Amino acid sequence: MKLNEKDIELLRDYWEDELIATNLYRFLKKKVEGEKKDTLNKLAEMELGHANFWQTLAKHHFNREFKMGLTLRIKIFFYKLLAMITPLSFMIYYLELDERNAAIGYSEVLDKFKDDPEAYEKIKEIIYDEIAHEATFTDMILGEKSYLTKVKEAIYGMTDSLVEILALVIGLASVISDPLTIGLAGLISAIGGTFSMTSGAYLSTKSQNDIYEGNIRDIELKASLTESALIDDIKRALTSKGIDEVAVDKLIGSIRQNKKALENLAKSLEIEETWTDPKEVAITTGTYYILGAIPAVLPFFIAPFLSISTITVAIVAIFFSSLVSFIAGIFTAILSGINIKRKAIENVLIIIGATLATFTIGTVAKILLGIEI
Repeated sequence: MKLNEKDIELLRDYWEDELIATNLYRFLKKKVEGEKKDTLNKLAEMELGHANFWQTLAKHHFNREFKMGLTLRIKIFFYKLLAMITPLSFMIYYLELDERNAAIGYSEVLDKFKDDPEAYEKIKEIIYDEIAHEATFTDMILGEKSYLTKVKEAIYGMTDSLVEILALVIGLASVISDPLTIGLAGLISAIGGTFSMTSGAYLSTKSQNDIYEGNIRDIELKASLTESALIDDIKRALTSKGIDEVAVDKLIGSIRQNKKALENLAKSLEIEETWTDPKEVAITTGTYYILGAIPAVLPFFIAPFLSISTITVAIVAIFFSSLVSFIAGIFTAILSGINIKRKAIENVLIIIGATLATFTIGTVAKILLGIEI
């Protein structure tokens, strides 16, 4: 067995992730009633068992003991805070994606423990648990996919507007001294962009619905005529993600008699699209596009009443737009199952980068061409 420091770090990451999940499930169960509360409680205890296993594995192979430090406590607090301020369906959706990533990650380390039969079998069991958890979360949010898609469209419209309109007004601020003129130019651009975004979102959603409906019909046909074909598709989808075949067979064997569960699992694995109303998507995208322009444009309309300089207004606009973009990044990360901190910071850096670029271009044009209004 060839193990190194990178492997011990992997085990630590797995241990931390399981502890975060344990605490998050325990927190979320306070927000639900009945069967969902029992389900989240069982998942919390199961994840704690997984964390203890990774700890035991580290002790056995590396003589290391993981301890909960300040950084991990802050992470747990942060996730609880997110769970407190976001809708339950958001966090459930995030956890569904997280369980999928965990199963894939664990399957990648499985081969390293082939010389330890006990550990090998336990890791396979954990992989099975994580896949089963994903199916559980899929059932819990079934019917809310369209709502989550609508939120995604809103965030997309808002962030797109933030970058475009802020970059425009900051670029104009380098050559135009009147903040009201800059604000009007930004507002006109935002209105034009709203019509463009609305039309594009409508046409894009109609095309996506055609693909979605075709995939749904295909899965339902397989479920009604030939269950074996559906099972083959599930196996292929799971193994293509790097999940051990034995763990896949164990999962399918446990739900094989439940045709609805098989259908739901197949849909969650194979269908990335969700059916949405093109009109709703167009209205949502357009509405949030114009709302996204407010932090960038509004300060320029207020500036004349406060008698502050155009540069000062530009800094205020950048600050508020960055704040909104940071929050939007958090929601985007939750709905995409990606690193929350990285996505939020990335959004802010994009905002700052775009504004620096347009301000620089405007300044250079003013100096070289003598343009100033």
